[in-house]
Amino acid sequence: MTERDLILVGGGHTHALLIRRLAMSPLPGVRVTLVSEGLLTPYSGMLPGLVAGHYQPEEVHIDLNQLCCWAGVRFIQGRLIGLDPDAQCLHIDGQPELHYDKVSFDTGSTPNLSLPGARRFAVGVKPVSAFYAKWQRLLASADTNEERHWGVVGAGAGGIELVLAMAHRLGDNSPTRLHLVYAGESVLNGYPSRVIKAAEEALARYGVICHPQFKVSAVTEIGLTATNGEALALDQSVLCTSAAAPDWPERAGIETANGGFIAVNAALQSTSHPNIFAAGDVAEMVSDPRPKAGVYAVRQAPWLYDNLSSAFAGKALRPMRLQRRFLSLLSLGGKTAAGHRGALAFQGDWVWRWKDRIDRAFMAKLQDLGPPRMSMKTPQAEAMHCAGCGSKLGPEVLRDALAELPLHYRPEVTPALSQAEDASLWQARPNRVQVQSIDGFRAFSDDLYRLGQVSVHHALSDLYAMGAEPIMAQVWVNLAFAHPRLQQRDFKRLMQGIAAALATQSVTLAGGHSTEGEETHLALTVNGDAEANRLWRKNGAQSGDVLVLTKALGTGVILAADAAAQAPSEAMQAAWQSMLKSNRDVAQTLHSLNPHAVTDVTGFGLLGHLLEMLTDTALVAELTLGKVPTLTGAGVLWTEGWQSSLVPQLEPYLLQCHSEQPLSAAQQGLLLDPQTSGGLLVALTPTEAEALFEAHPEARIIGRFQSREPDQLPVQLSNDQ
Repeated sequence: MTERDLILVGGGHTHALLIRRLAMSPLPGVRVTLVSEGLLTPYSGMLPGLVAGHYQPEEVHIDLNQLCCWAGVRFIQGRLIGLDPDAQCLHIDGQPELHYDKVSFDTGSTPNLSLPGARRFAVGVKPVSAFYAKWQRLLASADTNEERHWGVVGAGAGGIELVLAMAHRLGDNSPTRLHLVYAGESVLNGYPSRVIKAAEEALARYGVICHPQFKVSAVTEIGLTATNGEALALDQSVLCTSAAAPDWPERAGIETANGGFIAVNAALQSTSHPNIFAAGDVAEMVSDPRPKAGVYAVRQAPWLYDNLSSAFAGKALRPMRLQRRFLSLLSLGGKTAAGHRGALAFQGDWVWRWKDRIDRAFMAKLQDLGPPRMSMKTPQAEAMHCAGCGSKLGPEVLRDALAELPLHYRPEVTPALSQAEDASLWQARPNRVQVQSIDGFRAFSDDLYRLGQVSVHHALSDLYAMGAEPIMAQVWVNLAFAHPRLQQRDFKRLMQGIAAALATQSVTLAGGHSTEGEETHLALTVNGDAEANRLWRKNGAQSGDVLVLTKALGTGVILAADAAAQAPSEAMQAAWQSMLKSNRDVAQTLHSLNPHAVTDVTGFGLLGHLLEMLTDTALVAELTLGKVPTLTGAGVLWTEGWQSSLVPQLEPYLLQCHSEQPLSAAQQGLLLDPQTSGGLLVALTPTEAEALFEAHPEARIIGRFQSREPDQLPVQLSNDQ
């Protein structure tokens, strides 16, 4: 049974390789979690090729969600804003704190924008992920006949590769002129003369204007100013100088070095806090300082694994020994490169092909993953666990978690949370009918905070679909077996997500029940009320009504692919954004209209819930497949054959449809895909639909209702746009 938490913060090169190693050789009794602000992390060695146009974005990015899913590592998307090393917890923006037993940081560095005016007028190359988006905007602005001047500040390896890549991408006929600005007398200080000469020849060949001995003192809206007063007029300045440290290590009281980087010893362990490790650009090895270069970050991964393993086992750590002489390859714009190892230097097209093979081999380790490894997400119990009431979570776990919840209390509800009663009390409001529903599912994510939020939106959707106002909720949680310390952390995080989502919708958490088992399951019973004469039904549509869908489809196929570590990051991002959106706002808008029929799209898919709307009616639904909105990436996944395990049981619904053309795999997926926290399906008059679109432009008309002819199937499909 796992009983300790290792948190990896940041998806840099070292951590990516570490996760791969952990998949092969898990640490006994240790649960591993990656926290990263982004789902994708770029490989810096291929950035010049990406800027130059030699690579596509997907070729140079590591999909962290896929990597973690494959490795059996928990993944939590969030931005680190601080930590408390004494309490051993991390502060994540907009989320509850995350506790660790040991933590490792590989968050990279931040752009050094300390020069006056840099924050307003310059673009920093670090972090790489942010720079590429800015580069795309720069390219779009350069697509004119207007002459422009862009400057890259810094003539180290990064600056040389970047300015030559930009020049290659812009092409010979571009009116944009590139400048290279540096404080020294020559480029590539410390490199062999043959490599320097190759770089200078490439700069001349591309027409890059060099400005040596220009020590920048300020960045302005119109260019750069040097310490000697010289000015250089530029439309855009790009900083490729030494990176800066983040501010949170120093604020947390961790010992730092060299301007704020986490000070670590030769074992990559913090010199002030033994439970903290760091690697990559965010770390500064005080006994043997090294440049902030990806080549060192890649080589740190095996040492970090060994020392984390030893630290958890209570063994002595091994000092890392990194060679000082290593192969250095430098892209020169086009598909040519120069390189050296020690005093041996070389250049040519063959060097670029060599570098390309090395880079692609590195990425293949982290992209071509195959089937998921044995999961560390659901650890098997080592001791017997009781069933029945003996499977409940312990009182301390419950007490500590519930005491910190952000709760909303309604006056008509007396929750059993706040006093020792066996059940909550609810005073029904006069002249209103009570509405109750229950919904839940197996956990589909390790991010328990967001899972809790989604479960609330999913359950409350049933009430919103009937025009009811939610008042109270009760929760049933079955938490996966783990050590009580870890269960306490998990339960707290899950309940904080549930409570936060309930509070934003003015719903009282009135009690619940908790157990433990092989997997985490979650369900909510939700209660509300509504005016009896304004209660919405599923099957009240009228001929001439339009059919409106308020959310795009695709969560089912995306989550199915994610379970096999095959869901692209953009698809997962789209799925989360959809699932975390409540139907409350749409329901409130509908209260000002007169919907004839409303339901929500959940487990039975679009077609199943549409057929429910047609039950006991004399209507036919004319559904236009080309107008049904889909989440990013869902269509490709359907075409590739991914589907929810529930879909085969929903396929009989297709017998109720008529289509002039055979349905493709993607079209069948569109109709049958089970939705988690899906949107509302609404029958409205065309005029009222327009009023709905004014408040919710994401809603779409996907069909209309007409009177059904004899022997006509209830759903008529067309492919029109």
